[in-house]
Parts: sequence; structure tokens; C-alpha cells
Amino acid sequence: MFVDSNVILDVATDDPKWGAWSENALAEAARTGPLVINAVVFAEVSVGYERVEEADLALPADVFLRAPIPYEAAFLAAKAFIAYEAGRGGVTAPSLTSSSAPTPRWPVSVC
Repeated sequence: MFVDSNVILDVATDDPKWGAWSENALAEAARTGPLVINAVVFAEVSVGYERVEEADLALPADVFLRAPIPYEAAFLAAKAFIAYEAGRGGVTAPSLTSSSAPTPRWPVSVC
């Protein structure tokens, strides 16, 4: 199942409104098959990390399969992400930072 960056960020930041829902959705998706991300999702989640190694720890390849994406789709995904975040209160980029957010342990039932 393809996983949107907003779901990952909800879990990673323990979002008070969406964190529990997103964690349950990830666990359910993991029960039905592999969790899949692409370079756009990786980029959107990695914004708050200073080093690629930190982002790799946050999105382990043994939990999230990494799929290719056409450049045109990546462009459109970025536009959709910005619009989505703006609709959530004007945020234009993920608020995750390496100093404030722990490396998430993907829902215990996922791993």
C-alpha cells in the first residue's frame, strides 16, 4: 500500500489530531501488504532532517519499500502536498526537525 507523507509525519510528530488515526491506518495497511513510498514521500519527510542517514533511519527500507516515480508525477505530488499543508493551517513544509522529533518506530504492529 502506498503511504502518503502526511500519514508518516502524523505518526513521526505524534500529531494530536491525526497521530492515532494515521498509526492505525499504517498498521492496517501493513497487514494487507508492503508499505510503499517513493522519492517524493522520502523528500517531504526528510525535510526536517539534516543528514540523509537520519532520514534513512526514519524511513527504514525494510519497512517502507521504495518505488520509482516519473518526474511529472513528482512535480504534481509536490503541488498537492503544498495545497494540502496550506489547508491544514498555512503550513507549507513539514514541521519535523531532527532535534525535536525522535526516529519513529513504525507502529509496533507494522515491524
